[in-house]
Amino acid sequence: MTVNETEEKTLNTETEKEETSQPTLDDTQIRAAALAYARFLKENDLTPDHIALAASEESAEESEKAEEAPEDPAAEEKAADAEGATEEKPEQSEEEKAGQEKAEKKKEAQRAADLEKIRKREEAKEKNKEKFLRERHDPLASVMNAHDKVQDGIDGTFSKIGRDVIRGGHRILSTYKNSRRTIGMAVLLIVLVAAAILVVFDYFTIYEYAYNGKVLGYVNEQEEVTDVLDIAGKQMSNNSSAVADVKFVANQNITFNPVDGRGKSTDDSDTVVNKLIYMTDIETEAYAVYDGDKVVAIVKDQNDADELLLQTKADLSTPDRGMELVSADFSNELSIKPVNVLLGSVQSNVAAQKQMSNGGEMNTYHIVEEGETLESLAAEFGVEVFEIYDEENKEPVTQIEQGDRVCIRCHVDPVSVKMVETGRLKEVIEYKTIKKETDEYYKGDSYLKQEGQNGIQIFEGTITKVGGTVTDRKETAEPEIIKKKKDKIILVGTAERPKTAATGTFIVPLDHYVVTSEWGGRWGRMHEGMDLAAPTGTPIHASDGGKIIKANYWSGHGLCVEVDHGNGVITRYSHCSAVFVNIGDLVYQGQHIANVGNTGHSFGSHCHFEVRVNGTSQNPRKYINP
Repeated sequence: MTVNETEEKTLNTETEKEETSQPTLDDTQIRAAALAYARFLKENDLTPDHIALAASEESAEESEKAEEAPEDPAAEEKAADAEGATEEKPEQSEEEKAGQEKAEKKKEAQRAADLEKIRKREEAKEKNKEKFLRERHDPLASVMNAHDKVQDGIDGTFSKIGRDVIRGGHRILSTYKNSRRTIGMAVLLIVLVAAAILVVFDYFTIYEYAYNGKVLGYVNEQEEVTDVLDIAGKQMSNNSSAVADVKFVANQNITFNPVDGRGKSTDDSDTVVNKLIYMTDIETEAYAVYDGDKVVAIVKDQNDADELLLQTKADLSTPDRGMELVSADFSNELSIKPVNVLLGSVQSNVAAQKQMSNGGEMNTYHIVEEGETLESLAAEFGVEVFEIYDEENKEPVTQIEQGDRVCIRCHVDPVSVKMVETGRLKEVIEYKTIKKETDEYYKGDSYLKQEGQNGIQIFEGTITKVGGTVTDRKETAEPEIIKKKKDKIILVGTAERPKTAATGTFIVPLDHYVVTSEWGGRWGRMHEGMDLAAPTGTPIHASDGGKIIKANYWSGHGLCVEVDHGNGVITRYSHCSAVFVNIGDLVYQGQHIANVGNTGHSFGSHCHFEVRVNGTSQNPRKYINP
């Protein structure tokens, strides 16, 4: 045991005695000691960490000594010499001896450096002990001692863990050196087993491929799908029914999932292409044109949307002949935004322009995406919630989930353009319809007095139109009339209608009769009236009021009377025995105008009654009920 170790042991013994002999402190004494400890640290420009550091350094030195002791180079050299003594060494060459001497010198230098480090640590330790002896009677001694013990315990624990780790590593390394063959065989066996499992798994594994979550089929390798995605997209885009570019992207809208291939048939590349290009529910990103917050058209891309606006504005702002366009712009601000819709909802520019110009109904199909609601879809497409229908477009939907296919109904109003044009314009002066009352005609009757004709004039100036309707005219010169207009004049009757006027209703012309023949085919020819049989001399009454236009003997009809009831309607009464009216007389409904007879082409006494409209015979039963 060295002198330093003896002094340290004595110091520790005295310290322990002193610690055991210290009285127990109450709260007041502890607070005073803490204040004194704080003043001590401040006066010496120290922190509690300095105290802990000094203690940890001392503990670390002891641990290093303990570890260095069995590794003394001199002891190792003696052991090596002793071992070498038992073995008969072969004669060494000059080079080997030189190398050995160089190695021994290096070991000596290392030992000298290690001893120098130990000496410096011992000197530092002595200084710390002296400082501790000077301060051992300080009132804070109990606090510092407690702190040092805790710190020593922590340092010792970590030192022990470190030593255990190093020793364990040495043991593992030694075991590995002695058992490398065994470990190598075990690793090789594990690799072979893993490879066999992978081979078996790969043999039975195929890939399920899907478009936007919809499973399309199975393939042996993902490349059978990824290698044809561009081809399928181009073929779909070139299809005559597709107006939008279609892009199939692996791991985006085309996804893969490894599955057990037993019992499942796989597709080749050609089958994959066909399945992709014949899908009817492909979703694509298109571009919608908004009039305010409402969609009025959907086209395939931004360029088509821009071109659509230019075409529509040009189509709706064509100046009249002889006029020059000053300015033109949409009445409302139109915007373009991307939307995701099914391919069939994308319009060609021609169809979209027609819809924007004329308006109409528009159905848009969409696949519900994550986070979308009925309210968000209604806001995106500018419709009401109740205008969102199921995929079959039959019933409004009340709730939606991701992946649902919906139809969004939308009524499109035509967009309008405000345009200003200037120049000389030949324009039509539209005639007006003027109604004039007159007592020359009965109430309810009207007659055209003058046909209307449009006039023509030359306008010179500036015209403003909104949606094709003139909203402002500024003349720079008096209009030049080329043709005057003629207004349409209609005379409206105000006179009271007399009894002889037609009422529009009809009565049976005889009071007593027997229907012997109906209107229609008879004896191979058309019978154009109804025969009402009655004795000769039975009174015949006018079926309705009107004007007598025939009252004489007429071929096969014998004595015949015709009454004009107006509006192309006449009634005819044939085979009369006597006539009591003249042509031009006005008769009233029910007036006695003739008697039943058997004149003309007749085979018995009867009244042949006809109703004719614009010269064509009608079934009398449509007007009377005999």
